[in-house]
Amino acid sequence: MALVAVVHRLTLRLIVDGYKDSPVDVTAHPHDQLAQHAPDVAEAPAAVGLRQVREAWAERLAADPQALFAQLLATPQPELLSLLAVCVGFTVNAIAAREGDAPAAALAQAVALDMHAWWTPTAAGYFDHVSKAKALEAVQAFAPDQVARLAKLKKVQIANEAERLAAAGTGWLPAMLRAPEPVEATDAASSIESGAEAQADAEEQEDAHVAA
Repeated sequence: MALVAVVHRLTLRLIVDGYKDSPVDVTAHPHDQLAQHAPDVAEAPAAVGLRQVREAWAERLAADPQALFAQLLATPQPELLSLLAVCVGFTVNAIAAREGDAPAAALAQAVALDMHAWWTPTAAGYFDHVSKAKALEAVQAFAPDQVARLAKLKKVQIANEAERLAAAGTGWLPAMLRAPEPVEATDAASSIESGAEAQADAEEQEDAHVAA
């Protein structure tokens, strides 16, 4: 029942565009500020796909709160979880003030996100928004033989040229979109084992001290 109540509240807010009554005091806001920084994001494969999924759900679901609640009560749990995932997807905010920041790194790692399949660097989406030095640093990574030529150009020209060069299947991503290094399971296990051994040694020393 808790799952139905939460999905009902989120669906009213995020799927059927409503501020209608719900007894569940859960607040959720769609995060679409990225369009302010990257005008072409609306045409990105991920954005298109998410809109299509949302529209498909909106066509299936009742807009009236009471009718929607009854509908969700009769919905199998796997479908409820799928709808919940769509709602949560609209609330994710991974906008970072600095390139080195990655507020959604743990989430991206958990779902094995590979941004190569969803994003391509463009002038409007990236190069126009970074410094000339940063753009040249990127070009150094995927077209090092072009850096000297581009360094003589104006920033707008550099952005356009960088987009053209990056489109040639380079696979380059800025640091904030790269997959974080996974924590090795063996390293984690070793840390746990070491901690257990240290605790056991401490207990043995305490027992010996009491016996003495």
